[in-house]
Amino acid sequence: MRIFYCIPTLGLGGAERQLSYLATALAQRGHEVHVSSVVGGPNLERLKAAGVVWHQVHAFGNHDPLIFAQLLGLIRRLRPDVVQTSLAQMDICGGIAALLTNTRWVVRESSSAPLYSTGLKNHLRMRLGRHANAVVSNSAGGRRYWSSALAANFLHIIPNAVPFDEIAGTRRDETVNTSSEKIVLYAGRMDSGKNVDSLMVALNHLMTAVPFVTILCGDGPLRSSLQALAERLGFGHRMIFTGYTTKLWGLMKSADAFVYLTKYEGCPNVVLEAMACGCPLIVSDIPAHREILDEGTAYFVDPLNPQAAADAIKAALESDRIADGRTARAKTRVAARTIEKMADQYEQLYLLLK
Repeated sequence: MRIFYCIPTLGLGGAERQLSYLATALAQRGHEVHVSSVVGGPNLERLKAAGVVWHQVHAFGNHDPLIFAQLLGLIRRLRPDVVQTSLAQMDICGGIAALLTNTRWVVRESSSAPLYSTGLKNHLRMRLGRHANAVVSNSAGGRRYWSSALAANFLHIIPNAVPFDEIAGTRRDETVNTSSEKIVLYAGRMDSGKNVDSLMVALNHLMTAVPFVTILCGDGPLRSSLQALAERLGFGHRMIFTGYTTKLWGLMKSADAFVYLTKYEGCPNVVLEAMACGCPLIVSDIPAHREILDEGTAYFVDPLNPQAAADAIKAALESDRIADGRTARAKTRVAARTIEKMADQYEQLYLLLK
């Protein structure tokens, strides 16, 4: 089977990593797998090592019509059995190209309704998606978003996978010297949806209650303002901004708590990875987190209530026995989300569409 994936970049985002796991697994099964993107990134080497063919789409910006023209040319030349698109830019450009060539088209939905504001691009994406052969969401929230546009038999849920072998081969990160301080960890994009400012306000409530160091991994449009907020709150050495890091799993294995107060999500990779690493979890009480966790595996808090978040973080840091019980149950709960299982589900869908 010849499969053609379209995604804007092969960078460090969750959608990009999930695509790299899937494309690699299917190539290793003998399928002819092609990936197109405007920009490469850290996931490109994984793809090339597995024999996936990468096609760089050249563009001067996100809305360059040359993106569509090049995708159309690639689909006409490669004649894939299935085209799968990820993220709005490629859902539109790749989707139109698939429709014009009468190629089976799968949309991959990696988020949920709150992400999509009422804009022309999102409206166009939804209108085009009604003509897709299937929409695959990684969460029930993503499926609900598309349920108003497509019949149920066109909608599928295939959860995100976790690279357990790679995580198992990662050692604890001991580079942060915290012999007398607990480690509170955050990882993710620094934008308004991830709600990192509420986390910082919550931690400010704990300044005199618990000795801790906070490590914030990731980047985004709000990083500078969050660093300025950390200075105003007087965190000093207690708050470390790492930017994007390749050491995240080691940090998760060393951290005393992983806090993720995002306002909305699809299927959060970082939470799944923290579960696999055995890191105690404090998460926002949103449907996406309730879908993968429960009261026996994590602390749930209102993402807009920093005091409640502070209380939960304090409880996790002070109660090792309760935290250990939750992490053990969370680790068991996530164990079925293997890359092989995800590849099985996509492979079966593609064969049905072929």
